Amino acid sequence: MSDLPPWLADAALGPTWARIRDRFEQAGLEPQGYVVLAPATRVERQALAALLGRTTVRDRQRVALDALDARLRERSGVGGLLEVLTLVTGSAPRDRPASRAARDTARETPLALAAELVRTPWAQEWVAGLRRTGVLTSRPDAEQVVRGAAAVLGALPAPGSARHTVSRVELGARLLGDAHALDRDNVVHHVVLRGLAAAAGVAVPASARGREELWAAVGVAPDLVSRTCLLWRLRLVGDDPLARRLASAAAAGDPVHVTAWDLRRADAVVPVVDRPVLVCENPRVLEAVAESSIDGWAVVCTAGEPNLVVDEVLGLLAAAGADLRYHGDFDWPGVALAERAVARHGVRPWRMSVDDYLAGLTMGGPELVGAPVEPSWDPELGAAMRRHGRAVHEETVLGALLDALGSP
Repeated sequence: MSDLPPWLADAALGPTWARIRDRFEQAGLEPQGYVVLAPATRVERQALAALLGRTTVRDRQRVALDALDARLRERSGVGGLLEVLTLVTGSAPRDRPASRAARDTARETPLALAAELVRTPWAQEWVAGLRRTGVLTSRPDAEQVVRGAAAVLGALPAPGSARHTVSRVELGARLLGDAHALDRDNVVHHVVLRGLAAAAGVAVPASARGREELWAAVGVAPDLVSRTCLLWRLRLVGDDPLARRLASAAAAGDPVHVTAWDLRRADAVVPVVDRPVLVCENPRVLEAVAESSIDGWAVVCTAGEPNLVVDEVLGLLAAAGADLRYHGDFDWPGVALAERAVARHGVRPWRMSVDDYLAGLTMGGPELVGAPVEPSWDPELGAAMRRHGRAVHEETVLGALLDALGSP
């Protein structure tokens, strides 16, 4: 500021310069149009009068930018509006229209690339979703993300037509050169997921379960070994390695975990349906059944919300005509799990009537929490649960459950 004459460097001009700079930036750094200045004090009015070369100014003064620019070029000794504003405000003014245009170009370029690389009927909805959410906005790697997502989407089958399962780790390593490129916290994962939703004609799922199901519809799992289904005395038709392993475990009475890897490598997964199958929610129930060596039953444990491997096993059992009997916790999440099992796999709630609930009630049992869920199989059960406000977990009624399983 030392290079400026006092009539430009006056501190009282601070609000005035701010208004002028704002209008100058809006005009794209062109001295055109007008700015209305409203000095708030006598000192500010005097400073503005000196800036404009007038004796006095009104409370509201309309100033033409081109005239002010010409005066500054003639008298400031440093140049016009651009140079003076840079000195008095400490930074160069920004060309706002140019900045907006650059942002628009940066935003639209990767979207145009996405539309060019993925030429399918659903690509328009995919691109519209990317634009709407701004997931690629301001990302320096946006075009790289789009190319990676397009490579993945182009390699996947149509939803529901996958013939085998691959892991996202394998897919990322093979197509993108990075085993973790499709991890849930990476933007490529979210961009691909939006493409899968558009291809399936559904909204992008909000839940982790829904997102995994969307991937599963095109034959992709997070990995093939970490998610398991806990089984007891379930046998398969055939003599492949998985069938032999399950037969050996069943003969020994041992629980066994089955992974997506096992199911993918099996020749054909056809369950033997010579006995009813208890579908329980808690691993302790399966463990207790195995400890008691109860004959005449097989057990599948969902371990809470069933993962995709559990879903696949239950789907195979249902397709084979197995007698699936479901037992879970008498709480609102447990009822919701049971309802989903009924809807997905046609299980029959077993030992889950209002009488079973009342028999399991204990003084000081855990309080019911969350939103009530009406049990479709027994309306009186929902009423009783709301009335008593207490949960009954599977472990609480384990003895009665084992007795029922052991009854002829």
